[in-house]
Amino acid sequence: MKRNEHLEHLSALGYLDPAAYHDVAFSRNIGLLSPGEQERLAGARVAIPGMGGVGGVHLLNLVRTGIGNFNLADFDVFEAANVNRQAGAKVPAFGRPKLEVMIGEALAINPFVSIDPFSDGLTMDNMARFLSGVDAVLDGLDFFQFEIRRTLFNTARSMGIPVITAGPLGFSSALLVFTADGMSFDEYFDVRDSLSMEEKYLHFAMGLAPRPTQIGYMDLSRVDLRGGKGPSLSIACQLCAALAATEAVRVILGRPGLKPAPSFLQVDPYLRTLRQGRLPWGNRSPLQRLKIWYVRNVLLAAAAKARPEVPPMPAAVDTPSAVPSPEMADYLLQAAVRAPSGDNVQPWRFRLTDNAIQVFMDSDADRSFFNIRQTASVIASGAALENISLAAASAGLRATVTIRPDAAQENLMAEVRFEPGAPDPSPLARCIWTRCTNRRPYSRRPLPAWLQEDLKARLTDMPGADLHLLTTRSQLRRLARVVYLADRIRTEHRGLHEHFVSMVRFSAHDAQRTRDGLPLPNLEAGRAGDVFLRLTRPWQAMRIANALRLGRLAALHSGRGILASGAAGLVVVDGFEERDFLLGGQALQRIWLALDHHGLQMQPMTAVTLFWLRWLWEGEDAFAGGHRSMLEVVWDELQALFTGVNFNRQGLVMLFRTGYGPGIRHRTLRKGVDTFRMP
Repeated sequence: MKRNEHLEHLSALGYLDPAAYHDVAFSRNIGLLSPGEQERLAGARVAIPGMGGVGGVHLLNLVRTGIGNFNLADFDVFEAANVNRQAGAKVPAFGRPKLEVMIGEALAINPFVSIDPFSDGLTMDNMARFLSGVDAVLDGLDFFQFEIRRTLFNTARSMGIPVITAGPLGFSSALLVFTADGMSFDEYFDVRDSLSMEEKYLHFAMGLAPRPTQIGYMDLSRVDLRGGKGPSLSIACQLCAALAATEAVRVILGRPGLKPAPSFLQVDPYLRTLRQGRLPWGNRSPLQRLKIWYVRNVLLAAAAKARPEVPPMPAAVDTPSAVPSPEMADYLLQAAVRAPSGDNVQPWRFRLTDNAIQVFMDSDADRSFFNIRQTASVIASGAALENISLAAASAGLRATVTIRPDAAQENLMAEVRFEPGAPDPSPLARCIWTRCTNRRPYSRRPLPAWLQEDLKARLTDMPGADLHLLTTRSQLRRLARVVYLADRIRTEHRGLHEHFVSMVRFSAHDAQRTRDGLPLPNLEAGRAGDVFLRLTRPWQAMRIANALRLGRLAALHSGRGILASGAAGLVVVDGFEERDFLLGGQALQRIWLALDHHGLQMQPMTAVTLFWLRWLWEGEDAFAGGHRSMLEVVWDELQALFTGVNFNRQGLVMLFRTGYGPGIRHRTLRKGVDTFRMP
């Protein structure tokens, strides 16, 4: 409905003029505003650049407050990506100009409101006209529209117009007001032309929220200042609108309490905190400079290292040959090699045909004591197989998996054949690129019952695979002892120790050169732990450490990891054949991706399950005498904890710990896909 249609509808209801409508529409404002103040608001003009997450809610909030005149600017159109936070982002509005949609929303509330539209958005050329006759500006520009924002604030200051900016940060909102007699935008944010754009973004963010409460719960790997991306919630946008509208009313009516910059305010309902104060020197204050340095060089630098590389999805398949291009094959293989493997050995090979990928297990990649009968490598191959299937479906391919299609071909695990189909983008497919092993301490916050059920339901279409969870503190304390004893063997067994240190990349150069193994920072051992690992690389040094019982510190670290978790899980399969563990690898990867999908961290605890298989297949004589007695305790405790598992008939695929917690700071690397191609 357009303005005239709204007016005709009001007229039919008996509202013949603006005064009659205003008296009723805004009557509930009276008591907080006087009738005279309400009239003043009706005559005021507010400029809002941007009709997105914040700007659109600003507009609707102010229209309902009774503001009668607006200058609005936006050049963009609504799309599905706007739904989570933008007031006008509804399916019927997709593809339509945001300005047009939001004007319609405003007129549907008050058909008498006057709006001057700027459909080209806010530009250097129309800035003066946009600010003409304006009582206040409410900043609705996208966070990354920095230069036009800077010009807006400085131009408004020269014209004596207050500018109110409220930024959505996590679940919180930060508020600043800039007036002609307060600090300028450049002074407060310490902005200079010599700064890089990325640095300007950082200065703006840190000045907006000098006490950034949201950093404690925000996944900073999702913040990419260089790429102009970051998370945002409708919750925070609504809070922004409430804070900004309050200041707009204060400014227009001349009410007391206005605190322009360098005063700041941040409200965080998630943490139930209020932060307010003054920065007399803005971002130039010593403490603020230190915060900016820390966020730039520690938090964001670590987040950048942890940010995964996500390859572009190739064009959809529309020919009978379902792998028609090198781009599609490369995409599927990149997904495959993102799978986990023991110590990141990457034990797989791939052969491409016209419409299939054959997955081979590389038996030479890992011949350690851990990898009994190549079981760890088979599990890793199953995880790669699951990634291929998920990535194919997302790319519009229908995948058919055949396990062990040709027994004559040594180490051929499976074949995935493709044919064109409709894209089926499982949410788990996106997690292929973000899934990781996280060795940091997690929160002890328990997993909600609904989430536990969701994890178990992920395997309903995988008959023969199952997930068992431990969730109580008493169970986790008992499991911590199990893991401690098993990991003691890791440090006291020469073959295991030498294999492990051979896979640790003690320098960034080595990690980049080999693109496999475990970069030292990825182990999250801390500075003391890093020194210990370096000193004990030779087995003789490790023997001395074990004699002094220092080697047990590593096992103690693993045990404490179980305690610093919300739950532990065990993936099992109904058998001990190669095909069973291949299925187990698929199941493990699906659970791991689901954990990532739910924002949970995960770390495999491989020693327990692989030691059990060796004990079962080769007997207790496979272990040294002292280790046998330790493992007997481990088996008794493990079976008492996982009562639903038949340890003699079900294969143990992987024990893991999980929970809510901070993201990783250092990712493992992968070799290029060409390394794994077979002729």
